[in-house]
Amino acid sequence: MEQLIETNLKKKKLEELLQDAASRSDRFSITRYFDDYMSEDEYNMMQKEFMDAIMEDHRRRVNAYENNIDGYYDELNKLFYFKNDNDAKSYFDELLNQDIEAYQSIQYIEFENKKPSSLKIPEEYLIERKLTRISPVTTGPVFEIYTFSMEAFDDIKATMKKLFSSYKIYGGIFEDLCLYNGNQSILKICSHEGYAYFDKKDA
Repeated sequence: MEQLIETNLKKKKLEELLQDAASRSDRFSITRYFDDYMSEDEYNMMQKEFMDAIMEDHRRRVNAYENNIDGYYDELNKLFYFKNDNDAKSYFDELLNQDIEAYQSIQYIEFENKKPSSLKIPEEYLIERKLTRISPVTTGPVFEIYTFSMEAFDDIKATMKKLFSSYKIYGGIFEDLCLYNGNQSILKICSHEGYAYFDKKDA
C-alpha cells in the first residue's frame, strides 16, 4: 500500500525509512534542474518524449470522460456544468493547449552555447543518465536524472539531513531521491514541494 508522507522526517525516523526502502530496492535515482549544454539530438529526443506524454494524457482524459471511467464524466459535469459535448471538448482542448505552451516554452537556443558542468559521477555505479522533462515526481522543466545501483546509496544517505532536502554531491545539487525495485517505486520524494510516496509492503 502506498503511503503519502508530508512530514519532513529527520534523524532516526529518516534513517528507518531509508533503510526499509533500500532493503527492498535494486536501484535509485537523483535529479537536478538542468541548465548546461545538450546536443540537438538530446534536445529533440527530450521534446519528443514530452510531446508523446502530453498527447497520451490528452487521449486518456478524453477517454475517461467519454466512458465515465472512475466517475470522471460525472465529476467534471458537477464542477463545470457543461451544456453539451462541445463545451467539454473546448475544456479538453484548452488543457491540451496549456500543455503545448509548456512544451514550446523550452527552446534549444537555451542550451546550445552552454558549457557542461564538471560533475564527479561514480561511473562504476551509474546505470543511466537521462535528460528529460518528465521526472518520477513532476513534469515541465528540464531535468537531468542519474540512476545508480544501490552500491552508491550510502553516498546519498550521508548528505541527507531531512527527508525534503537537496543533496550537494558529485559536484552538483540534486534532489527528488527515488528508489525502485524493477518497475515498482518503493520511495518517491518530491523535495521542493515537500511530499513523498512510500510503498509500505513488507520485504
